[in-house]
Amino acid sequence: MNYNYRYCLKPTDSQRDTLDYHRDTCRQLYNHALYRFSQIPEDEGTVEQRVRKIRDELPALKDW
Repeated sequence: MNYNYRYCLKPTDSQRDTLDYHRDTCRQLYNHALYRFSQIPEDEGTVEQRVRKIRDELPALKDW
């Protein structure tokens, strides 16, 4: 049987703020990508092609 180790994090207030910032940024990016994906018509390609189209937009979003 495989057991996974569990660790209890006790971040400082500064670390907690940083973690919250990164979590919020990832959440916003995910929601934006999901919104953009839903805007692409289904007849514009397979699901994989539409996902790749959104994936290719990510570097520009990072720079922005």
